[in-house]
Amino acid sequence: MRPPSLAVLPIKLLDTSGEPTDQSAQHAERLARLGEHLAADLTRLGLARATLLPIDGPLRTCPSGDAACLLRVARDEGAEWVFVGVVHKSSTLILQLWARLVEVRTGRDILSRDLNFRGDTDEAWQRAERFLAEQIRDGLPPRR
Repeated sequence: MRPPSLAVLPIKLLDTSGEPTDQSAQHAERLARLGEHLAADLTRLGLARATLLPIDGPLRTCPSGDAACLLRVARDEGAEWVFVGVVHKSSTLILQLWARLVEVRTGRDILSRDLNFRGDTDEAWQRAERFLAEQIRDGLPPRR
């Protein structure tokens, strides 16, 4: 059976850490890599035919982030599933990753994960991505 097509929406960051140093460039790079690597890993594992959507596409079409609009964008891309992710940085050491896989046709969750990881470093973000890919692999319901 052919794996479903998956649109990976650009992953967002919510930074409430209050750190004085501007890390927006590093975070933009980490968010982009997180999406790219997740799409590649899910495809490599045979779980989906994943494509990372360009950062400006969904933002331009759905500036408010409305769920119905984002589902429409994914459907227009030919996706059966859509991945939505948000990283919340609450401090230098504590980050949380909310992740959802949603069926585009129905808008129903296929899988939802809330993961914590420690450290705002490239290595910590890479470990979080690999762990998320494994969580998706292990948590997907059997396909019919």
